[in-house]
Amino acid sequence: MRLRTSAAAVALAGAVTAGFAAGPASAATTSATSATSAQAAAPWCLGHRLNAKGAVDKLWVWNGCKSNQSYKVRLANVPDLACRQLKPGGADYFTWGWPGRFDGLVTC
Repeated sequence: MRLRTSAAAVALAGAVTAGFAAGPASAATTSATSATSAQAAAPWCLGHRLNAKGAVDKLWVWNGCKSNQSYKVRLANVPDLACRQLKPGGADYFTWGWPGRFDGLVTC
């Protein structure tokens, strides 16, 4: 009886450990995938120019597309900027300070 209990305990412990090892990793992967797919890169016709010299970064964004474009400026180390919409031929100007870093334009 003692041997059966020990074998059952070992089997149960192995199953629980395997479940914990697989659970969080697959949940993290799913979260990262859904966050990435929600914000695709902005289209190539949405142009930008960045001046990252000095303490304040400056970004110009213009719409060379034939339709309205909704986009957001992604930044590292600080919150992203709000979603904006540009008409064809329109332009926006943004500034932010250190420690912010430009990470790209994404659709929103």
